[in-house]
Amino acid sequence: MKVLVMGLGNLLMNDDAVGVLAVQELKKLYRDTDTLKIIDGGTLGLDLIHYLEWADKLIIVDGVNLNLPAGTVVRIEGEDINVVFESKLSPHQMGLKDILLAAELIDCRPSDIVLFGIQTKNIDMEMNLSEEVKSNLPKLLVHVSKEIESVFHL
Repeated sequence: MKVLVMGLGNLLMNDDAVGVLAVQELKKLYRDTDTLKIIDGGTLGLDLIHYLEWADKLIIVDGVNLNLPAGTVVRIEGEDINVVFESKLSPHQMGLKDILLAAELIDCRPSDIVLFGIQTKNIDMEMNLSEEVKSNLPKLLVHVSKEIESVFHL
């Protein structure tokens, strides 16, 4: 099984950066192989579709707005992911919604998709995570690592 871990976000927008920062940390723990790729998807949108064509399983890491306490880590899978991106947190999320739809239309949407999100507090144009998100980033990394390791039986 080919697993793609894709962190999304904008490093200039406080808590919106959490997906990108998470994959930067994951890259220190796991190396890319023929069956595992960890990428910084940033805010690229449809430019990421060729990665989806490669993957059997997609693990998305991103900041979310689900009206939960700031820093709350969530795991969402399947069609529930589409609902999360109905109310966009930032412009890249509309891009993710579009890329998943485009992948479905050209029949390359991974059959297994999981989103690990963390409830954001602040997405202003600064470069600092809120304390709530920063303190729960390790928890987010543990959850994503467990998902990766469960696929490869590590």
